[in-house]
Amino acid sequence: MTTRRNFMALAGAAGLAGGLGRSARAQGTVGGWPSRSVRVISPTATGGPGQNFRFYADNLKETFGQSFVLENMPGGSGSVGCMAVARSAPDGHTLLLASNSHIILAPLVLTGSPVNVKRDFAPIALMFTFPFLLVVNPDLGVKTLKELVDYAKARPGQLNWGSPGVGTGGHLVTELLLKRTGIQGQHVPYPGTTQQLMAAAAGTLQFTFDTPGNARGVIDAGKVIPLGVTGPRRSVSAPNVPTFRELGYDGFDDLYVANGLLAPVGTPNAMIEALNREMVKMNTSGTIRDRLVDASYVPGTVSPAEYRAMIDRELAQWGAIVRETGVQIKT
Repeated sequence: MTTRRNFMALAGAAGLAGGLGRSARAQGTVGGWPSRSVRVISPTATGGPGQNFRFYADNLKETFGQSFVLENMPGGSGSVGCMAVARSAPDGHTLLLASNSHIILAPLVLTGSPVNVKRDFAPIALMFTFPFLLVVNPDLGVKTLKELVDYAKARPGQLNWGSPGVGTGGHLVTELLLKRTGIQGQHVPYPGTTQQLMAAAAGTLQFTFDTPGNARGVIDAGKVIPLGVTGPRRSVSAPNVPTFRELGYDGFDDLYVANGLLAPVGTPNAMIEALNREMVKMNTSGTIRDRLVDASYVPGTVSPAEYRAMIDRELAQWGAIVRETGVQIKT
């Protein structure tokens, strides 16, 4: 019996993919992949920006004929989930949904980290980027970065600040802020950004970095106060919050979180290119792009090669920050 999937595979083999519908074209170019559900592993706890992948999942299922199932696998500052993917068969059925915190920053900071992005992974598509936003608990009574710096210097080492794990972007950008401002504080790592932000709202943390989109609700509720944002310009969703450059601090313009999709090294290029085309298509126009922009994310539209070049640049940039701050942790 000739099923629809068999027909698509035969059509691809016969070179007829170009005349078929969108779903058939995508499957025909990769020889029938995927043949079963695709695991998409996120190396962090449930919640946070990575959950936006669920927006893409339905469209990918429609295009490729199989479910793309997001699975959270936190631990080891992302290394548990990353290595689960790195050790998987490079057949396109296990993918990594990771931020630059997991694949770039943590390996730079954690001595002995098993993760090596250039050795272990083939970049597929950049989902989106977004800046870091510094917020404080309102109980401190500070409303500007200068006031926070003065408050902290009067209480050296007494303030708690958080991050979604050692070696993450939130960790390193805070270490850079401490270095540049001369203040001190106690680092409290959390398994994910949602838990960290709720701790800041509850007063367990006095200050922390999150993102404009993720923090919007607690900011509007008056549970945290935003003080500054990274990037070369103000965030669209937080237009009243100054950039660190405006506040007199250089070195924060190019610091952002980048979430992307990667595959184990050795995954066929045809699968990577097919996935990239669909991700770029969704990020260029339509409902998903609109949702991302509304949530203050910048959708990614780069090729796999451009994504790899971006990773190379970040390795150099964050490496310089690690050297400046002296953050190095033995595992």
